[in-house]
Amino acid sequence: MKKVIGIWLTAILLIAALTACSQNAKPADEKAPQKTEEASSDTKTSDTSSSEANKAPGEAVPFEVVGQSSEDAPTDRGQTEVRLGGNVTVEEKELVIKGTSNLLPGAIVEAEVTSKGYNMWGYKAKTEVNGDGSFEMTVKKPDVKNTMDVELSFDPYDQSDRLKKVYGDSGEKLAGPFVYQSSNFAEMAYYAAAYAHVAHDAPLKTAVAFETPKWDRPSDYGDPTVWFKPTVTKDEKYLYVSVKSNLLEGATVKGDVDIPGHIHYGYTDSTRVKPDGSFTLQIAHPKKVKEYYFLIRYEPEEVTWPTLKEAYGTKGEKLKGELVKVKDKDDKTINIVEMKIKITE
Repeated sequence: MKKVIGIWLTAILLIAALTACSQNAKPADEKAPQKTEEASSDTKTSDTSSSEANKAPGEAVPFEVVGQSSEDAPTDRGQTEVRLGGNVTVEEKELVIKGTSNLLPGAIVEAEVTSKGYNMWGYKAKTEVNGDGSFEMTVKKPDVKNTMDVELSFDPYDQSDRLKKVYGDSGEKLAGPFVYQSSNFAEMAYYAAAYAHVAHDAPLKTAVAFETPKWDRPSDYGDPTVWFKPTVTKDEKYLYVSVKSNLLEGATVKGDVDIPGHIHYGYTDSTRVKPDGSFTLQIAHPKKVKEYYFLIRYEPEEVTWPTLKEAYGTKGEKLKGELVKVKDKDDKTINIVEMKIKITE
């Protein structure tokens, strides 16, 4: 009887052990493929949704990021000897200015278009210099029949305090061939500028470079014994009198025509002397005249730049030389500098 009971107990324990094994020892590959498969399925669904969400509508357009990086900045960036360059490109209704410089990022540069013989307002644009020294702007193209003169300038007076500390409140720290003088008639100021001259009928896409000035200042620059050395050229419309002199920068010189025996008007021009004493006067050809005189004249002004007042006097009393003449002006007598040249066409 005990033997039978033992057999039954052994059978019951064996069945219990097998049952426990069947519950706790599931095959390792039974559910793993399901979990892997589900994860893979979830990932594919997520990627597809993300791609669709980030896809921009419409057709792809080529583009480039302009001037954000300082990696390509010039090695002399921030130096007080300022450089300005670039090109003016002619478009149908505008002039596109793309420039380069060693100015600090954030500096404001301005472009202005003028044309000889025209009173023009509003043909200006301003922009900030990028991290690599570049900048770009557009100016409306004027409807003129003469050369379009494009001035590109940097004036420290218009800058932030951060930039004034580098270049000076009035630009007094600026140096190099791009620097010009200006004045409020009480104090002197300085700015940097470059110029490009674009023909009024230049074809579309014509690119004209800004010029790098090359000054040839005479050894007696600013001496009160003033001299003029003119050169005369002409084209179909204008007579150009280009003059070398030792006059100080900023002096106003005038050109006038004298036609003996004729009454005439409109044949005049005026300009300011450049940093090396040179200047150019331009007038239209006098009509139906083969011979006439061109007058080059400097008249000191009572309200003038401090440098000119110191060198020549408010009434020209310090002027010397064979070109000096006495002139009665209003209720005053002043000394002027005048040269008269004969033109034969």
